[in-house]
Amino acid sequence: MKITYIHHSSFCVELENSILLFDYFQGELPEFDKNKKLYVFASHFHQDHFNTCIFEIAQTHPDVTYILSKDIKKRRSKYIKSANQVVVVNFNEEVIVDNMKIKTLESSDIGVAFLIEIEGKVIYHAGDLNWWHWEGENSPEENKYAEDKFKSGIEGIKGRHIDLSFVPLDPRQGDFYYLGFDYLMNNTNTKVVFPMHMWGDFTLCQTFKESKYATDYKDKIVEITKDNEVFDIEL
Repeated sequence: MKITYIHHSSFCVELENSILLFDYFQGELPEFDKNKKLYVFASHFHQDHFNTCIFEIAQTHPDVTYILSKDIKKRRSKYIKSANQVVVVNFNEEVIVDNMKIKTLESSDIGVAFLIEIEGKVIYHAGDLNWWHWEGENSPEENKYAEDKFKSGIEGIKGRHIDLSFVPLDPRQGDFYYLGFDYLMNNTNTKVVFPMHMWGDFTLCQTFKESKYATDYKDKIVEITKDNEVFDIEL
């Protein structure tokens, strides 16, 4: 499995017969194998997770399908030749696209998180489903609501085996940056996990791996150091 970290929360996952592209909005795209089916996912409409430029990929790739969260309204493009190329999903749904099974979770912000079963692997991309705790900015009641919303979303995958996860680790949360990541790792059986949504602060990967919070699963965390970094993962 070849994984390219593109930028922010955007990753490309290349499997034997298919390619998954998550939450692309800017950055250098890898060269896609045109002999493989390409699935392009967008978890929500925020500008750091979605850009209509993703539809331009259909101009050059012979077989691409878009899986878009329902909150994304910009779904039309001159590059889309068939309505079947765009699949719109709401939260708490299960859909089949070709030989791929997709389960969506409700985000604690907006849009969805994706749990995908494809080619014998289970892949999770959180989008903005995270434990958003803002100390000094939100009231205790607002932080408790955010915590409950996050835990409610994760309930849909609690205890699940997941081969590969992409999970927010946001430095803007200060001392509480680890909450969502830690909760997911302690409530799922995830084999390999990539931090994301780090706003370019790649030192946070190492800081987290060396922290007391990650002691039990630090060897599962892949340390990202730059945009367009490529990883070969055996699962």
